[in-house]
Amino acid sequence: MGIPEQKPQNGMNIAPDGTIYEILEDGTIKRIGKVSSNGEFEPFGGPKEGIRVRDGFIYRVINGKEQKIGRVLPNGDIESISQKIKSEAEISGNKVKIVAILSVLIAFIIGAGIYLFEEEQEAKEQRVREAKIAEEERMKDEEYANKIKPVYQNYLNETSPKVEKLDSYIKQLNNLLELQDLKYDENKDEVNKIVTKIEGKKEEILLEEKKKAAAKKAKQDAEAKQAEEERKKQEAEAETAKKAEEERRQREAAAKKAKQEAYLKGRKIGGLIGSDRSSKEMNWNAAKRYCDTLSEGGYRDWRLPNIDELKTFIGNGKGGNGGLWSSTILFDNPELAWNVSLRDGDKYFNYKSNDFHVRCVR
Repeated sequence: MGIPEQKPQNGMNIAPDGTIYEILEDGTIKRIGKVSSNGEFEPFGGPKEGIRVRDGFIYRVINGKEQKIGRVLPNGDIESISQKIKSEAEISGNKVKIVAILSVLIAFIIGAGIYLFEEEQEAKEQRVREAKIAEEERMKDEEYANKIKPVYQNYLNETSPKVEKLDSYIKQLNNLLELQDLKYDENKDEVNKIVTKIEGKKEEILLEEKKKAAAKKAKQDAEAKQAEEERKKQEAEAETAKKAEEERRQREAAAKKAKQEAYLKGRKIGGLIGSDRSSKEMNWNAAKRYCDTLSEGGYRDWRLPNIDELKTFIGNGKGGNGGLWSSTILFDNPELAWNVSLRDGDKYFNYKSNDFHVRCVR
């Protein structure tokens, strides 16, 4: 059943959406209220003052009291009682009932339509709101997954992070904020939380490094102190050893000197020192080698004496039988060399191949 088209006229009228309004004599339109789905009129003026529709009649409520001001006609028009177009006495009871039923039905249809429309609109708006919220959540998740999570995951994957690496992650995250690369406040808050967490880790590492550096320095200082003490100890030991070595050398030199003095005693004649006599006799060439290689009395610069040195050294003999070789060769026969007799101290010449004792000089 459709709603009949309304023809606005002076007095009270009802619009297709159920709104009741009154056109005053000066043409002014005054909105009074709206017909509800149950046939009751919901006044714009509140529950105590406004308009109600009941049994096809329209009532104005003033201070809680009803005043009949009009009714709904069969064609859907509203008749104002003030116009007195038709008297109530001319309308039969059946027509009144029909009009009342129609008005209620119209009001119900209008109210139901309005209700369903509003319900559908509310549902549609709710779906739009939910879709918008879902889309925002998706975009938030996408923003987090594409921009924040990769940096945070790299941080979480660090097994032994360095301060420089943590600074890099902090810089990347702060750049997302400074460049306004994050749209949602929740993700910005999450970045701040992650930055705070990484900065805390950085402080822990710096503190640990500081402790390690202090421990390392303390160890180095202790090792340096120990090394210095060891060096001083070694220097003291070296000095002691040096003094001991110097004392040993002095003792050896003194002993050597004493030994040499004892050795020279009785062996020094004039400017010469004579060695002990060889234990065996030997030819002239062997005698010369004997003196050249002799080491005796701490000396190694021995030589075979010439005939004059040997004769002076031997003196008047008293050396027993045999003789001593000299280095002097007979001028006219190089196969002969002079020797001195141990018995009488005289000089003789003999073939170099003969054997005599040797006494070297220096």
